Amino acid sequence: MADEVFPTTPVVRLANCVLRPYHASDLEPMCAAANDPDIVRFMRDAFPSPYDREAGLAWLRICNVEGLPPPPAGEGGSDGSEALPLKTRAPLAPSPDVNLAICLLDGTFVGGTGLRAMSADGTDRYSREIGYWIGKDFWGRGLATEVAAGLGRWALSPASGQLTKDGQPLRRIEAGVYAENLASAKVLERAGYVREGVRRQAVIKNGVMQDVIVYGLIASDIEATG
Repeated sequence: MADEVFPTTPVVRLANCVLRPYHASDLEPMCAAANDPDIVRFMRDAFPSPYDREAGLAWLRICNVEGLPPPPAGEGGSDGSEALPLKTRAPLAPSPDVNLAICLLDGTFVGGTGLRAMSADGTDRYSREIGYWIGKDFWGRGLATEVAAGLGRWALSPASGQLTKDGQPLRRIEAGVYAENLASAKVLERAGYVREGVRRQAVIKNGVMQDVIVYGLIASDIEATG
């Protein structure tokens, strides 16, 4: 597949989609797909609703995307500095987190995924929490399962050493699913993740206390499924 199809170089290539760093051109399709109550329903409260242009710009700035308009007066960069034009960066700058756009093979934006550090103190520095969302127009194609499996395998390969200070690959990928989100639980199970337990009454979403089902993926799980 020619890289000129994509505005940024794919990090993970899968059978039906690629995972690549975000680009300024993602703003409009991202906002259109994310501004949906059925998307935000099972996301953390940090996921904006409504997902308007300013919310999209704020996310792309977090992802260090080039070519964006400056933030409103008084809103500096994540380090408190004013926003400045960015030089060209490698697709994955050294960081414990990674945020990637999900695109079809023809370049169409369909959603987002990423890996988030579990804590700041470094005790679980070889673990990450995976997250993903797919725009409703693209549901029913198996993309979420493909992404969860593909990013999980990438994260447990030597390539993930770029996310750790010592260059060692990650050892564990974790996902927490609200108990009402049966579709996402099935996605993870089909992707090879192992259901490990339940955090009872762990979150409140839309005014309702919910359990969180914990799924994990380690290298031996992948080996067991081939």
